Amino acid sequence: MNIRTLLSLLTLLLCGATTAWGRDAPKVTINTPAGGWTSNRVARITGSISDASLRVGTLSVNGTERPLPLRGGNFDLSLVLSPGINVIEVAATNEAGVGRAKVSVFAKVPKIDLRVVLSWDTDGTDLDLHVVEPSGEEAWYQHKETASGGSLDVDVTTGYGPEIYTQANSQAGTYQVLVDYFSDNGNAQTEVKVDVLLHEGTDREERHTFRHMLTRTGGKFEVGTFEVKAARVVQ
Repeated sequence: MNIRTLLSLLTLLLCGATTAWGRDAPKVTINTPAGGWTSNRVARITGSISDASLRVGTLSVNGTERPLPLRGGNFDLSLVLSPGINVIEVAATNEAGVGRAKVSVFAKVPKIDLRVVLSWDTDGTDLDLHVVEPSGEEAWYQHKETASGGSLDVDVTTGYGPEIYTQANSQAGTYQVLVDYFSDNGNAQTEVKVDVLLHEGTDREERHTFRHMLTRTGGKFEVGTFEVKAARVVQ
């Protein structure tokens, strides 16, 4: 390596370092919820990120992470709260570091025995969560309420999710989780993640995570199944 090439490499490295040094880590602000307590089961999470160039951050709710879409430095999505304390954290990362903000909300809401949350890793895409209950009845965006109390609480059409299905009293038998890749917005593939929380806060609590790579639109794809051993009535 001659001296001219070496000087060129050093110049490039110094320029890159200067860019990173001149940029601050993102500042994260959560506007709502402001903390305290609520009797609303579905909460709207809004706020801002100081670095408006970022397209996605991370939302963590009671330790479960999912992508958080950012548009013009802002975020706005809905999620279903668990009874009791909900710790909500938003994080964003750029070359200078990581910014975080956290808020705790106590939700005085009815207990939920089953929660299924779909999230995915591409922007502008439309995926639809379908949950087939042991009875064979299917919950989805055109049939949001089932006879056994299943409910599709949140439906997202602009990328990342989350889409959320809940049931106050789970039913004995096998549940099937499917995803309809409705629109890909030009993305070659999308990875989906499904988090299942069953019998939350009891000695029977179960957590399951399913992942699946979708490479084409059209039709429903099975992401996973799980078994409920006995129906549970939540008081």
